[in-house]
Amino acid sequence: MTEESMLNDSLREIVVGSVSGAIGKVIEYPFDTVKVRLQYSQTLPEPLFTSTWDCIAKTYHNEGVFKGFWKGLLSPMMGASMEVSSLFFSYKMAQDLINLYQGNKINTELPFGYRLACGCASGMVTSFILTPVELVKCQLQVDNLKSQKTARTPLGHVISQIRTQYGLRGFWKGQSSTLVREAGGTAAWFGCYEYTLECFRGDKGPDYNYKTHELLIAGAMAGVGYNASLFPADTVKNVLQTSEHHKSVSSAIKAVHSARGLRGFYSGLGITLVKTIPASAAMFYSYEHLKRMWN
Repeated sequence: MTEESMLNDSLREIVVGSVSGAIGKVIEYPFDTVKVRLQYSQTLPEPLFTSTWDCIAKTYHNEGVFKGFWKGLLSPMMGASMEVSSLFFSYKMAQDLINLYQGNKINTELPFGYRLACGCASGMVTSFILTPVELVKCQLQVDNLKSQKTARTPLGHVISQIRTQYGLRGFWKGQSSTLVREAGGTAAWFGCYEYTLECFRGDKGPDYNYKTHELLIAGAMAGVGYNASLFPADTVKNVLQTSEHHKSVSSAIKAVHSARGLRGFYSGLGITLVKTIPASAAMFYSYEHLKRMWN
């Protein structure tokens, strides 16, 4: 492979990943808002919601559709573009490095175990981009709950407030939890996607042209694998990023366990699995479709 074609591959992963990430985020965001609010609510002395449906009903009644469910979308949509492009780019780069080390051609398909390791490495790299984006997103999503108002808090104000209170390091609050979640979750994300595609491909060979429904199903399975694998780490991260009382991972873990026991670490899992099916399916389908158009 020439340097020009390697550069083209890298640029393709970044651009196509950015677009597909933004598409997925717009679809999943209202579900994510409900999940974050449920996780935040359970750490309060008196929880604000009794169930997922109670959270949806109160959010709609008090804040409406867009101010309630899509508040703070801009930051995570830009973040999702960076996140997904970073995931696909670093996943591809990790595979290229292994192939180069082993003396293979760049696009040689690696054994499944190697691809899982590449997914893990990709998640670890991307966690450093994702943490500050999710910090801002989570604070915007629970802002109305803290202040009991419906007026929108500007994105710039939230960013300025974090920097004033904690400095630049404050944007990486919850980094350790994010890293754990992304390392294991991304390995499961790519792993479930690749495994499902292999099942559809069977013995048809590496040039098999996947059907639309096969790509959608594989993308949906990837999302389920990602969210179901390390959901407690996501809960701890969101509690850390939305609560002013918890400054460490151990403090957040104790708060969640004291409030609801082990069940507390899975608060919001149901709606998360509901959101991830259409969002991840659309993300992977748009990624594969745009990649074909690029070529």
